[in-house]
Amino acid sequence: MDESDDTRFPVLPDTDEHTVLSFLVRNSGERFTPRKIVDQTGVNKVNISEMLENLFEHQLICCSEDTYYVDPEQGMELKRRLESIDAVVQLHDTTPDNDSYAEDGWEDQLGSIQ
Repeated sequence: MDESDDTRFPVLPDTDEHTVLSFLVRNSGERFTPRKIVDQTGVNKVNISEMLENLFEHQLICCSEDTYYVDPEQGMELKRRLESIDAVVQLHDTTPDNDSYAEDGWEDQLGSIQ
């Protein structure tokens, strides 16, 4: 597969990037300086410039006069994408640790359930 065809969402849950993007999505249309984003989110201030640049390069946020924001027209789509990846993580975290399908006779147990 060609890397240019990679359409995965570039922000992973439980990262500072996710925290920053979620904050900007919740405040869609409002502009924030990097310092204000750090103050509001508690993310690592050392990496804020790099995080914002990465989000900007992926066209997830906009930048104007050293302020960053989410375009209101893009806000709802980004909100859905963030909720979707959060749901996948939650689903993964709530699945049982045991692999009952790997046990012999699991098909027989299925028949007794139906």
